[in-house]
Amino acid sequence: MNQFPGTCLLLALVICSAHAADESIDRLINKLPAPEKFVDPAINDPLTKQIKPAIEAHNYGIALDLSRRLASRYPKSLNSQLLHGFLALALQQFREAASAYNAALAIRPDFPPAYLGLGIVNAAQNRFDAALSDFQHLTRVAPQADIGWIGSSACAAKLGRTRDSLAFARKATAVAPSSAAAWTQAAKAENLAGNAQAAKADLARANQLRHKASQSKTR
Repeated sequence: MNQFPGTCLLLALVICSAHAADESIDRLINKLPAPEKFVDPAINDPLTKQIKPAIEAHNYGIALDLSRRLASRYPKSLNSQLLHGFLALALQQFREAASAYNAALAIRPDFPPAYLGLGIVNAAQNRFDAALSDFQHLTRVAPQADIGWIGSSACAAKLGRTRDSLAFARKATAVAPSSAAAWTQAAKAENLAGNAQAAKADLARANQLRHKASQSKTR
């Protein structure tokens, strides 16, 4: 998956070292792009240092409460708002997560992870029109990131917009030809469009990329 700019060091420090057992949290972690290195006073706040062990102990409710306090203490911190949104989303507190992501966008309107978060929030609630809008915003601020195009394709499919779904999926493979996720979505879109042979070829490409990635990890 292509990485896109604008993500937070705080989130990487707090979350990525945690061995979360919850599958939904793991999936969200895997969607997060690489951290951007910038100074943020929230990084060294004692609350931040309490959040990490809470997550590692699977005390996600405590971690969420701490993130609320951190975001309240640093309302202009992108890192704090994104962390709050991430934990709220992981615990399916959708309204709270959306509020945090919107707070992040109020600070920085072109912040890609906030659009990603909002897209997931809306898609999780079957609000596919709104989710598609969020993912399309993401493609505008981070056009070279596959996740915006993949999300757009998946939402368009849910809305019965088969042609758009396929176009978005093809854009994902164009901007990220090494992304197994992009080729998997392309296979789904081609299959939806009735193109079985193309779907089979795309899925084979996705599996090839996954196999290649798996091999590189074992070396």
